[in-house]
This record gives sequence, C-alpha cells and structure tokens, in this order.
Amino acid sequence: MNCLPDLKSISIFMLGCSLVALTGQVVAKQYEPPKLDGFNLHAESDADGDGDGKNETHVKQYFNASGDSIVSMTTKGRIWAWSLNTRENDSGVRNYVIRDSDCDDVFDEVYGLDDEFHIPDCLK
Repeated sequence: MNCLPDLKSISIFMLGCSLVALTGQVVAKQYEPPKLDGFNLHAESDADGDGDGKNETHVKQYFNASGDSIVSMTTKGRIWAWSLNTRENDSGVRNYVIRDSDCDDVFDEVYGLDDEFHIPDCLK
C-alpha cells in the first residue's frame, strides 16, 4: 500500500496554493458547457429539479450521429446545468454534469452522471 500522494495531486495542490498566494483568494474552477455542433434536439420535457414534486425545470436532450447525448436544464429562463454522455467512453472526463451553483453564469461544479445534484438555491 502506497500512502504517499501521487505527483498529479501534489502539483494541483501546489498550483492552488500558488494562486492563493498570488491573489489572496481561492480561484473557483470554471467548466465550459459542451458544444452543440453536430447535435440535434431530440426531446424536451419538464422535470422536478429540486425534489418538491413540481416540474419547474425545462430539460432539453440533444443527440449526435454517434449517439452521444447532451442535456441542458433550465429554470426561470436560466440554464443551470449541462450534461455530456458519450456512448463509446466511460471516462468521467468525457461523461459529466456541470452546474452553476450560484446563478453567476459560471459552471463551477462538476458531477458524475450517477451523482445526485439539484437546482441551485438561487433559482428556488
């Protein structure tokens, strides 16, 4: 059993410390929404994004010719989450959900496709 952290973890930690030292603040991670190039709208529906039994979230699902899927989630006219699911790749790098946690149009959280996530408090 190796109890030492891997080199990648140390590098990321050191980069984070350097950014804090330079700026005096923690810099939030920003994730870019997936590109819709080559994708076509397949389905739209309303869903319950916060578990209260009301369908307040509009969901759009897009597919490309390979069968990859992109989903957007919108509440009160604001897109707060995107997901990407690629058929030929099980990697979390290629399959994910990103979420705007505080309605500032920055997607600052990332989840796995099977992780639980909800509408941000700013849209409730």
